[in-house]
Amino acid sequence: MPRTLLSLLARETGDIRRDLLFALLISAAANTGILVIINQASASAAEGAGDLRLLATFVVAMALYVVGLRFTFGMATRAVEGMLAQIRQRLMRGIAHADLLALRQQREGRLLQSIAQDTIVISESQGLLVAAAHSALMVAMTGVYVLTVSWPAFLIVVAMIAAGAMIHLARSKELDQYAARSAGLEASFLGKMNDMIKGLPEVKLSTARREALLAELDHVGQDLCEVKVRTTSVYNANALFSQSFFYGLLAVIVFVLPALIDGFAPQAPKLLSSVLFIFGPLSTLITAVPSIGRADRAAASLCQLEADIGRPASPKPGPVPKPLPMTAAIECRGLQFHYPGDAGETFGIGPIDLKLPQGEIVMFVGGNGSGKTTLLKAIAGLYKVGAGQLLFDGKPVPPDGQQRQRETFGAIFSDFHLFLKLYGIEADEAAITAELETMRLTDKLGYSEEGFSTRDLSTGQRKRVAMVVAMLENRPILIFDEWAAEQDPEFRAYFYEELLPRLKAKGKTLLVATHDDRYFGMADMVVKMELGRLVSTQRRGELAS
Repeated sequence: MPRTLLSLLARETGDIRRDLLFALLISAAANTGILVIINQASASAAEGAGDLRLLATFVVAMALYVVGLRFTFGMATRAVEGMLAQIRQRLMRGIAHADLLALRQQREGRLLQSIAQDTIVISESQGLLVAAAHSALMVAMTGVYVLTVSWPAFLIVVAMIAAGAMIHLARSKELDQYAARSAGLEASFLGKMNDMIKGLPEVKLSTARREALLAELDHVGQDLCEVKVRTTSVYNANALFSQSFFYGLLAVIVFVLPALIDGFAPQAPKLLSSVLFIFGPLSTLITAVPSIGRADRAAASLCQLEADIGRPASPKPGPVPKPLPMTAAIECRGLQFHYPGDAGETFGIGPIDLKLPQGEIVMFVGGNGSGKTTLLKAIAGLYKVGAGQLLFDGKPVPPDGQQRQRETFGAIFSDFHLFLKLYGIEADEAAITAELETMRLTDKLGYSEEGFSTRDLSTGQRKRVAMVVAMLENRPILIFDEWAAEQDPEFRAYFYEELLPRLKAKGKTLLVATHDDRYFGMADMVVKMELGRLVSTQRRGELAS
């Protein structure tokens, strides 16, 4: 039974499930009634008499079946899609409010799979789930009818159908195993093909590399061919078994049961029509089991992801918090932070004592892995400080003020993401165009209601677009993490010699992580870090000397 999927549906859809069950029962009962009516009409016809009342009853039963099932499918679609929309919304808000480091520990592939693929699996299975439930009710009700016709025949037929279903499901599991093996080999083959295409220059430079890669491609291709052939063979054998089993069941009803059960012969046509009637629903029910199992696993994955991420304390959006006031300085007092992990095996920074005056250019220097970016993210409130204090104008960040702390900063980190639109930023076309001109980007892209015209740019150009966004956002403190690393010499000089002084003149506090020692003279203070520790701080006068 798909317990997780059913419990999820029960929890998310509320009282609607009662209406669904009622509609399913009406439709299944009407469908089974059609069988009874047809059998009675057939008996009447054999006696040479027609019955208009049976015809009228048939029309009513048919109408109830069609209307009930159509209503059920429509209601199920609305319920499932509404449920998935709520789950997507909760997951998105959960991700938006989640701790940055905790979220980074979640595999990106898992997030995308749960939000995209798992919801698609559940969405696509809702029709099959309704059909399976309807089929199960039909089979059960038809079974009751067969029981009234002949209980010995009922026991024999049920035993045969149960045995056949078990064999079919066992072979279906084998088919799923081959399908999974096939998918793995296809992924491996595509990965090696990707190596061939992207690494073509290296392949051409080495005959040994080329032949070794081609040999692996040939080996995987042969394995894939064999698995595909075996998969198709098992599928065909399973289909042939189902059809042969059905014919065998009919033969038992026609040839065997009359010989085993006294007085059964007159009832054989009713049992025969009943088996013919439920063959389609049985096939639907048995075929649906693997798909519903996948949907159940997808539901479990969604529930687990939501539990891992957690729900935000305030699920509904509120007013945008105001930035923390800062007129004097940001101060770190014994600030420490360590990445989560086993003790002694994780990187951390601190203790750090540092004062960053308002309205100055502060450059953070040090080798890769020295802790510059980690410190800047802790100051910006993206990482929660483990020990020590972070003060704004001598006051610690209040317990409920972390988002106000974040709203104080505009940042372009080295791992920045460039959004298609200016989300949350109100700017007119003239201001956007002016900033694009400042960054010399007007010949590369434009901006409209749909967002930036392209993001297919070099890394340096994408960083300039990110700078446009930061300028339009107009935060009091700006963080630039190796921003100039991918710029050409001319634009690098422009960044240090013109842009930073201009922003400083506007009262901005500028925290710049850099390796460009030739421009240290543009800083009011240079902070040097090594292995997560603060090594030295130098003011402009000390730099000049």
